[in-house]
Amino acid sequence: VHSSDNKTEYSFSVVESDSGKYTCRGERRSDSQRSEISDAVTLIVSALPRATLTVEPESSVFTGESVTLKCEIKGYVGWTYQWYKQAPWGGWTAVSQSVYHTVNRDTLTIRADTVINGDQYWCRGERHDRPTSSQNSSSVTLTVNEKPKPELTSSHKGAALIGNPVVLYCELDQSAGWRFYWSKHTQSPENETKPETHSYTISSVSVSDGGQYWCRAGRGTPVYYTHYSDALWINTTGE
Repeated sequence: VHSSDNKTEYSFSVVESDSGKYTCRGERRSDSQRSEISDAVTLIVSALPRATLTVEPESSVFTGESVTLKCEIKGYVGWTYQWYKQAPWGGWTAVSQSVYHTVNRDTLTIRADTVINGDQYWCRGERHDRPTSSQNSSSVTLTVNEKPKPELTSSHKGAALIGNPVVLYCELDQSAGWRFYWSKHTQSPENETKPETHSYTISSVSVSDGGQYWCRAGRGTPVYYTHYSDALWINTTGE
């Protein structure tokens, strides 16, 4: 129950628990005569929409790789987005368009040489109509690992028999989202074979298939490449 002397309005900051039905009545000060109670009005208090922050790539980030953060707020349109990064002194500082950060509506791309292990980011939204702001997203912490190096193996041990198939495998612990590129000692790097899968099949081995092979993986746009694997020799034999 709230009383408000000589006022026809009552203002208060609401929380979700304030949802419910509200009525009012008047009381005359001279003789304490009360009016009838008004019809009830229903107040529904909803939580502000929450911003959700996601990271691309989703798995580990590697040295020399750029990172894109995406801020999503469901249920309403017309948001502008604010980005925040943990400052060296422990507080939070706003992030805006710069040579290190590219802001494009709901995404923030962090330049590769600016991605630092342990950096934390969060986002929020604002708009002109109600609700005029969102809840803050949870913060994300960037984990940066050394550039990976795949392992190249063969389905065949020893010399490959001419006419038989051989399958090469490019193995990477973090294989999700990677495309794979294959090279032979007779190829220049710009002429890599690009089947984009982690296996490379020689369906019928010939003498010309002998030699050294390498593989590497890439992901993202522009493409971020792993190290090349160690070389694998394919020796051919007719017996």
